[in-house]
Amino acid sequence: MISARGKLSFFAIFFVLFALTSPVIVAADLETPYAVPRTPYPKKIVSINLCTDELLLELVGPERVAAVTKFSTDAEVSTVAAQAKGISQTQGDIEHVLAFGPDMLLSGHFSNKETIKFFEKSGVPVLIFKLPKSFEDIYEALRRLAIAVGEMEKGEAIIGKMQTELAGFKKISLPQRAVFFQSDNYVPGVGTFENAVMEAAGLRNVAVELGIKDYGRMGLEELIRAKPDVIIFSSEQKKTKTVRGEVLDHPALKKALPHVKTVTIPTLYLNCGSPDSVKAVKLLVQEINS
Repeated sequence: MISARGKLSFFAIFFVLFALTSPVIVAADLETPYAVPRTPYPKKIVSINLCTDELLLELVGPERVAAVTKFSTDAEVSTVAAQAKGISQTQGDIEHVLAFGPDMLLSGHFSNKETIKFFEKSGVPVLIFKLPKSFEDIYEALRRLAIAVGEMEKGEAIIGKMQTELAGFKKISLPQRAVFFQSDNYVPGVGTFENAVMEAAGLRNVAVELGIKDYGRMGLEELIRAKPDVIIFSSEQKKTKTVRGEVLDHPALKKALPHVKTVTIPTLYLNCGSPDSVKAVKLLVQEINS
């Protein structure tokens, strides 16, 4: 095995040859221009975040992926569980990632900061992605990664398919008001991906009507007073029994709102922004129109 010192020497050489055309790309900074890196494109890519696992495996084959997270093969939370089988997994710390000798590192905004800084200083291209707040954010993330790995045509094809599917759904027939109710009485409002999913399905978000930005709280009494037509849940929160999650099955909801429509969306369609996030919209439309 190559020593850590040997690895660093390799990265220093790599930086000289590659850094000028492969800047750090931060997905949240949508106004920052990004360059197309010179070939050869990376062939030993390491992802230390589930969301970047999903984006990466949609764009490249497993032969170009050195490692992904342990969550990537969990079909309960990952949309790429099948593609991730057989790929090495990393814990995300410096030493573990270093052992794979990556020529590109993908991470989320809240991934291991020490690992990110180490590889940035080592000259390895590091792409950092924030969680999306809209489908447009997903398109932007796909384009940035597609350019970095040399799969621009495939990236545009994926985006085109998503846009076609979203435009083709038969929107909810009658205007309906909905609440995405989460553990500890949290509800997503303006500037959240859950709200983007609801809007794409043709729903009116009660939390937005109440002026909630990002994530706010709505007590049971307030929820009942709002009289939503639809209450949406996340499958993971409904399945996992916690004290904070007890409110999701509170008997007062059924008693006070006997005719409310409830829809549970698989959490893996909401955890990250990925091409499969379109399925969350499809499910909402199908369940509410049925």
